[in-house]
Amino acid sequence: MEKKFIINLIVRGNTLENGDVMNLPSIQDLLTKLQLVLINELQREEVADYAAQYVMNDDYEVQDEELWELLNIVSGIDLKDSPDEYLHDERDIRDWIHRFQRK
Repeated sequence: MEKKFIINLIVRGNTLENGDVMNLPSIQDLLTKLQLVLINELQREEVADYAAQYVMNDDYEVQDEELWELLNIVSGIDLKDSPDEYLHDERDIRDWIHRFQRK
């Protein structure tokens, strides 16, 4: 069963219509990006764009429900509540990191 899942990801999840190969990020990849946002090493917009490319692209079939949920959350990290404030504050980002951290 596990081999079928891995093969399915390779065949269906990584090749775009134009033939380019794009690998799905792992949950840890996304958590690292969130941590880099917290220490101002990455901009929220950059991380949101990174996640959104997987959420908005119909060529991907993300079968890991936790990964899909985190991709959707991260794709909205740059939403603003007002011109000067983000909808999600640093506490939200820390909560997401804690929630999705695999032990």
